[in-house]
Amino acid sequence: PAGGIFPMTGPDFDGVPEHWMSYLHVDDIDAAVKKAEANGARIHRPPFDIPGTGRIAMIIEPGGAMVGWMTPAAQG
Repeated sequence: PAGGIFPMTGPDFDGVPEHWMSYLHVDDIDAAVKKAEANGARIHRPPFDIPGTGRIAMIIEPGGAMVGWMTPAAQG
């Protein structure tokens, strides 16, 4: 899979305007988030698991851009 779309419904999305967000593949989400934070990024949403999809985090880069990072679940 190269992309996905999902409805932004429920309490996690209250007040969030419709938008597109990129998720970039990283080999080790926990290590990448730790390194990003050490280099000035703010963690918007710490790493969390989505069963069957992978481990995801959302960071705000030092310049202010938000981006999602993802370590995909092992496909077997």
